[in-house]
Amino acid sequence: MGILRKPPPAPAGALARANAHVRALATTIANDKRTLAVRKELTAGYALFKKTLLKRDEIKQFRKNLPGWISRNSKYKAFAMDDDALCAFVAVAPFVVLFMVHFFFAVIRWLNNRDKKDLMDEIFGSAKRRQKISKKDVMKLVPNQAPARVERSKSGREILLTKEEGDAMNALRLKLEQCAKDDPALLSTPELRAFVDDSCLCRYLRARKWKIDKALKMLVETLKWRATMKPESITWNDIANEAKTGKQYRSGRCKRDRRVLVMRPDRENTFNHTENIKFLVYMLENILWKSRKEREARGSSADLAPEQIVILIDFTKWTRKVAVPMATARETLSILQNHYPERLGVAVCFNPPTIFRIFWSIISPFIDPKTYTKIVFVNPKKKEKAAALMAAIFRVDAVDADMGGNVDPTWNYDDYAKHMIDYDAKRAAIIATWP
Repeated sequence: MGILRKPPPAPAGALARANAHVRALATTIANDKRTLAVRKELTAGYALFKKTLLKRDEIKQFRKNLPGWISRNSKYKAFAMDDDALCAFVAVAPFVVLFMVHFFFAVIRWLNNRDKKDLMDEIFGSAKRRQKISKKDVMKLVPNQAPARVERSKSGREILLTKEEGDAMNALRLKLEQCAKDDPALLSTPELRAFVDDSCLCRYLRARKWKIDKALKMLVETLKWRATMKPESITWNDIANEAKTGKQYRSGRCKRDRRVLVMRPDRENTFNHTENIKFLVYMLENILWKSRKEREARGSSADLAPEQIVILIDFTKWTRKVAVPMATARETLSILQNHYPERLGVAVCFNPPTIFRIFWSIISPFIDPKTYTKIVFVNPKKKEKAAALMAAIFRVDAVDADMGGNVDPTWNYDDYAKHMIDYDAKRAAIIATWP
């Protein structure tokens, strides 16, 4: 076996020639007309910036109020705040503030989510070691799963509501009826009266941890919103233009039989705030609608899947050019949290871009903790982990092929429109019978 040896050192003369060549090249570049012109432009620009900055009253006041001990005792010249240091401070300060804000919220998010991260690492750590992931283990830890233990009566029927929860529901109804006497507009239409059935009251109570007054306040705000929005009256023909590109559509059911709403932000086609909100409300009403006979009041220990949905958002082709205005995104989140509480089972963000993750880390401290735990990020680059998560939540016939399912992702507007118009007609026929 041969012995590996280090290459012999280069001769001293060769190093000297190389250094001389580098110095000559640097001198040539520094004396080039283009380099001198760029240096001159930068110097002139900085001089103008410095002159303009130092004339501002705010800067003069800042210097005047600067603590004297910093200037006297600092070992670093930058803290003395001479003209150049002051200019550098003004230029860099906004970026430092942005970094500190992002770091602060990132720490808060990490503190709130560290247990979940440890749990997910325990599940998917084996994939990193090239071992198979147990689908059973993954299924147990997908957000918002069915309760481990189901309470049943002597006859074997599942107990959906405890006595205490039933009493809270009845108390909320009495308070709501009193509010309706004071403000008849709250329950002035058959649609509004049908909306506040027992299952609805329980959802608002669950959302407010069974605090009756807080649930009442939230419910009253929703009734006022529904009286203005009139979501039951929105039909397919009203939002057909928004649906042309297939940016939102229903797609089967998940493994727990919850209906799936697919969103593809890259297919945004109007950027119209009012119409986008109307389209969202129509889709939510459509996917959540059931006749009154199918609704049941459910407490905290019951399986909530029958009245929830799963939202699957595909960010694969999303760019900032097709991003909806911030006002639309903010109102969308507000509608989901305040007017459709306890309706979201899981929201799956498939292949989210880096900018979305940064934005999410900033706003996450302001999102309801219960809603936050229902958000799942799927990175298709991590094939084993992504496949396990998607398989744990969805049936293959509810997911498009470009996200790991068996459904053709090609958007067929005509077929979908025909189905939705037929669905609207059936719903309108039932609504017409409401007293």
